[in-house]
Amino acid sequence: MMKLKIGNKKTWTPLLAIMMVMALSFSFLAEKKAYASELTQPVFAYGESLTDAEKASTADLLDTSENATEIEVRIDELNDILHNDYDYYQVYSSVYLEPADTNEGVNVEIITPQTITKITPAQYQNAAITAGAVNLNIRIASVKAVDGSGALAGVYKAFSDANVELPEENIVAAQEELEETSDISEENEGKEGFSDDLLNAAIAEIKAQIQKEKDDNNGEISETTIISIVNTVINNYNLGDVLTEENKQRLIDLMGKFSELEFTDEQKEAIKDFGKNLIEEGGDLLEDVKSTWDGLDDEVKTGITGFFKDLMESIADFFRGLFS
Repeated sequence: MMKLKIGNKKTWTPLLAIMMVMALSFSFLAEKKAYASELTQPVFAYGESLTDAEKASTADLLDTSENATEIEVRIDELNDILHNDYDYYQVYSSVYLEPADTNEGVNVEIITPQTITKITPAQYQNAAITAGAVNLNIRIASVKAVDGSGALAGVYKAFSDANVELPEENIVAAQEELEETSDISEENEGKEGFSDDLLNAAIAEIKAQIQKEKDDNNGEISETTIISIVNTVINNYNLGDVLTEENKQRLIDLMGKFSELEFTDEQKEAIKDFGKNLIEEGGDLLEDVKSTWDGLDDEVKTGITGFFKDLMESIADFFRGLFS
C-alpha cells in the first residue's frame, strides 16, 4: 500500500491545529445562522372575544389564505404573553402573519386604522424587530375599537405555537419599548416638529448605532456611550427641543435594556432597513434629519466578517510564535 508523505511532525502539528480551529469556526457559524426567527407558514391569530361572524369578517379584512394556521388569542393568557399585569377583559384585534422573502425585513399594515386606537404601524414594526422577527409581513385588523395589544400578542403566540424561537428577554424588551414609545408619542402628539414616524426612525437609528458600537468593541458598550448615542440621534432628528427631559431619560433607559440583547446579522439589517424606509417614505419632518445611515452602511461589520478577521489574526499570531 502506498503511503503519502505529508512532512515531519513539527510542520504537521500546527496544520492540524489550524484545521481544528477552522472546523470549530464553521460549526459556530452554522449555529449562528440557524438563530434567525422566521415563520415558514402563514398564521391567522384572532381574538377570543370575536363571534363566529366577526371572526369570518376579520379574516376577510385581513385577506387570509386557506392554508393559514389559525390560533386563538385568549383573554386569560394576555398578561403572560405581553409580560404585564393589565386587567384585560376582551381581545378583538387580530393579526395575519405571512412569511416574506429573504432580506425583506418586517412590514406592517393596519387594515382598520380607525379601530386600532393606540399602536401605530411603526410601533408594531419596531416591537416585532426587537422581539427578533425577520422577513415577515403583518396585517392587523379589529371589528371594534381597541388599543391593538391583542394583535401584538397574536404575533408572539404565532411564533411560539410554530416552535420558532423568539427569546424571552427580547419579547420583554419589545413590549416595554412598545408601551413606552406609545406613551411618548401620545404625550407629544400635535406638537410642532413631532411625528410618530420621526420618533420611531430615530429609535431605529439609535439601535443601529448601539449594535455597531457593540460590534466594534467585542460586544461591550458603556452607559456613557448609550447616553451619548441617544442624545446625538435625538438632536440629529430635530427632537432635542421637542421631547421632554423625562421622555429622553425613558429612551435612555429603554436603550440600556436593548443593548443587552443579542441579534443576528439579519436582525441587525432589519433594524437598519426599517429606519431607512421610514426616512425615505416619511413626510416633511423626515426630510431634514441629519441621519448617519450611510455611514453605518459603510462601516458596520457583520458578525461573520469580524469573526474571520479575528480568526486570521489568531492564526497569524500562532505562526509568529512558532518561528520567532
